[in-house]
Amino acid sequence: MLTMVLAHRAMLRDLDRIARTATALAKTPDPDRTRALVAYARRLTELIHHHHEGEDEVLWPVLRERGADEEALSLLQEEHAALEGKLAAFGEAIEALSPDGTGAEALADAATAVRELLAVHTADEERELAGRLAPALNAKVWARFEKSMVTSAARWTLTFMPPWLASVAEPSERAGIPARPVAALMRGSLERRQRSAFGDQY
Repeated sequence: MLTMVLAHRAMLRDLDRIARTATALAKTPDPDRTRALVAYARRLTELIHHHHEGEDEVLWPVLRERGADEEALSLLQEEHAALEGKLAAFGEAIEALSPDGTGAEALADAATAVRELLAVHTADEERELAGRLAPALNAKVWARFEKSMVTSAARWTLTFMPPWLASVAEPSERAGIPARPVAALMRGSLERRQRSAFGDQY
């Protein structure tokens, strides 16, 4: 579960940085930063979609088979459904952002809307997984979920995810970082990508 907690934290942090960067671009357009921001935001959106698809298609069905609390599962699935609309609007805003700053305010609003709803959802999810859903969870369930996430992920995530998760982990949370040698090796690459996208908001 620690890896999931780190992913949630990284998603929320990046959505906040996208919103702040877009707000800055609305006032002071920067074509290079805009291109970098769009590329990064696309990747973040793909990560969030993949994370939710893995839960909807693997984790929740497995928990349901194991007799997990139905009210808790329904809550999390309903929140996923609500997030889909916000993510769709966010994706449209990403693609509508122009180098001259047109669409930057709309992107800031869309990123903020996703972040606000995702913050509620991730808090609920972490609470339910540690509470009502915990009796149906064990190491085998987590291993099956993690394997499905790795095998279904885009290839670029294999070098992006480890340093991305490491960048939000406390020293006591190192166990939640997958492929720690990769995290160390690719840290500089991730930092350069983030500085290009966020500038002063990094």
